[in-house]
Amino acid sequence: MARIVHRPIVDALLDRRDVPVLILEGARAVGKTTAVKHQLVNAAGYAYATLADRATLGFARQDPEGWLGRLARPAVIDEAQLLPELPLIVKELVDAQVEPANQFVLTGSASIGRTGLGGADPLARRASRLTMWPLTPREVAGQSANLADSLLDGTARPGDYPAASAEALISRLRYGGWPAYALRSGQISPARLSERLAADTAAVLATTVDPLLRANAAIAIEALDALVRAPGAIFNATRLAQLLGFDKRTIDRYMGVFRRLFLIHWLPNSATAPTRQSHTRAKVHPVDASLSVESLERAGVSLSDSREAFGQVLESYVVSQVVASLGWARRAATASFWRDASDRDAEVDLVLDARGGARVGVEVKAASRVTPADLRGLTAMRRARGLDFGYVVHTGHELREVADQIWSLPVTALDNPAAFAA
Repeated sequence: MARIVHRPIVDALLDRRDVPVLILEGARAVGKTTAVKHQLVNAAGYAYATLADRATLGFARQDPEGWLGRLARPAVIDEAQLLPELPLIVKELVDAQVEPANQFVLTGSASIGRTGLGGADPLARRASRLTMWPLTPREVAGQSANLADSLLDGTARPGDYPAASAEALISRLRYGGWPAYALRSGQISPARLSERLAADTAAVLATTVDPLLRANAAIAIEALDALVRAPGAIFNATRLAQLLGFDKRTIDRYMGVFRRLFLIHWLPNSATAPTRQSHTRAKVHPVDASLSVESLERAGVSLSDSREAFGQVLESYVVSQVVASLGWARRAATASFWRDASDRDAEVDLVLDARGGARVGVEVKAASRVTPADLRGLTAMRRARGLDFGYVVHTGHELREVADQIWSLPVTALDNPAAFAA
């Protein structure tokens, strides 16, 4: 029997049961269906219907208002993006309720309802959206302590923690957080894993309802490869368009599609003013490090031999662990990176800005020791914008304060709640 991992992001949904519509989005095969069946249907008594079932989808398409009205409530509707008109009908139903407590939980492996009302979201002010990411190590270990909260609270405990060997880290990056692989890392060979990951990604791009990808799945794979083979790189549409021989506008459109399918995410630069396109000059990361490892190895790049590639993927891995945990963190916070335009070496890989003013910076180094040079970005950001706590994540064993409220933090300590005071 497959192991079921309790997902705290679903607990966060249940904490919002005063909201008429709850939306849980995330990449295909990230574990949404298993989690909602286990934690909402079995444990909380929600009704369940899935539009991935052809017969159910047929009834829903034939008479969407009638089909939706006959569902017992509260109800989970799985793969809700397969019925594009559903959000508008849900809006009308919940607007008619006198006491609009939670009526529906919509899940989707593509963004739901963001273009259903003349480009606007018909569920605005009626819904709460959360994203399920691939499994984090803390989830796999069944730990309830939240990583983002640990970093924001600034309660690191000095001490020695197991150092991470390059071999062990590369294995962790390779198997990633997709439940089908992360929970069976000792049972699937690296070669077989690579084949399955490539096939999974191709299937997502080939079967999506987006017409841009439906017509150009092969080109989409090429564009996605270019992004995930340089994880954490600052996005430059012009350079990427020239590299691939595409029009710049096509590159921008692919970026939006990849994000709507939860294959990538990006961090804006908090040192610059927001632009109309949120991904302009943003740092682009795969949603899971395994996507980068598979694509790089398919291109002949070995993380064991390329220190640069290893460092880039390790950064993406750490960023994803922290950003994923924001979904169920006690403290609401936004994620960005910071780079001073006047000093290209003054950069911080991840910045968390919590409601109430706390600011935390995280740098990731593929080295076992932290040197004074590794603090340059954090100290520059402290001077420019202020910083409550800073962390330099490394592959060694020592957790200690290396400057005022700046800590060297072993990557293994990220998984260990004991590294932070409760």
